Amino acid sequence: MKIFLLLIFLLPVAATGQQDSLVIPTPATVDLSFLIAEAMENNPDIRAAVHEMDARDAHASEVGVLEAPHLQYMQEGMPDFNFSQAMYSRLDFLQTIPFPSKLITDRRIARIQAEHAHHDHLEIINATIARLKSAYANLWYVQKSIVLDRENARLMKEYATIAQVRYGTAGASQQDVLKAQIERSLIQNDLVGLRQQELSVKATIMALLNRASTDTLGYAIIPEEVVFDANLDTLLAIARTQRPMLTHDSLVITENEEMSSRAKEEYLPDFNAGLERMSSPGDDFHGWSITFGISLPFFPWSFAATKAKSEEATASLERSKDLYVASQNSVMAAVRDLYYRASATRDQLKTYASSILPQSQQALEGSLAGYRSGTTDFLVLLDAYRSVVRVTKDYFGMRLQFEQTIAELEFSVGEQHISARR
Repeated sequence: MKIFLLLIFLLPVAATGQQDSLVIPTPATVDLSFLIAEAMENNPDIRAAVHEMDARDAHASEVGVLEAPHLQYMQEGMPDFNFSQAMYSRLDFLQTIPFPSKLITDRRIARIQAEHAHHDHLEIINATIARLKSAYANLWYVQKSIVLDRENARLMKEYATIAQVRYGTAGASQQDVLKAQIERSLIQNDLVGLRQQELSVKATIMALLNRASTDTLGYAIIPEEVVFDANLDTLLAIARTQRPMLTHDSLVITENEEMSSRAKEEYLPDFNAGLERMSSPGDDFHGWSITFGISLPFFPWSFAATKAKSEEATASLERSKDLYVASQNSVMAAVRDLYYRASATRDQLKTYASSILPQSQQALEGSLAGYRSGTTDFLVLLDAYRSVVRVTKDYFGMRLQFEQTIAELEFSVGEQHISARR
């Protein structure tokens, strides 16, 4: 767009020493896709989620198997702790055996919990990328604002020169020169705040990338074309199946169903089995003993606790169902809201690009021509200039809002690059 020719990045110009030719270096840029790949590799939250997955997987492998057996040795009837004169020597091997279905259910629960960690990992990736995209768009906005202010400072210097020339020919007052100088000073002051914002945004991005604070970033680049042709029904359907948080919450229901079954299995007995080798040195006796035990969960003092566990598990199951519905409603509402906001902002940006910005630029050019010819006073020129600055910054701010809304929408849907999903 022609109106942005004055707003492109100002490239430093350097002389080549002995030669008259000029070298215009290309400014360093930073591609968002590379930053995303770097965050996937180095972001501490993502790395921690990977370790959590590994821990849950390892835990699932140890669940659903018999506990370690117990081996004990006893010397009985020793006079004055004299081991050689003990009446009996016993070597016991004991094993606790839960009801078989309990082990199976425990293993299923552990596998579901490991699956939770997987979807938690995906949700953290989803959130990190959204934060990175939002910060990247913010960096673009600040850097474009800096470029705009630098160009405005140059223009205001030009206006001050014109006013000075007219003042010298009695075509303008000293007030015109002073107003131009004041406006330029205000721009320089604004640049100080923008540089601070740029450093702050870069610090946020560095933290997401887990880079050293001494590292730096180049210019953020956002395509000039505004694209958003996604279909709302398609986005809602994608969110229902691909948003990791919803998958996580649906698995919570499955987990609680298994927990409810497991609580009911507490009514089933557990077993104990043992093998004993006994010897009596006094009468040279050697023999074996076998023991077998069973728990009695229906005794009055154990039945009440078992029943309470079952009721607790049932309540947790119903709670997880309601929470899933609430999560789904929240996600669907967020997708709709962000979709409407993105669509409206896209249309507003098109209006700015097609009419508001060109018209304000034309008004400025007309005011400048009028001031040069002496038919317009400096206040009219200054007002036209401020109008261009205001609408241009409004455009940049609206583009920032659009990009951040798209990032939030992608987070809510659980999928990247949704702008053209139909």
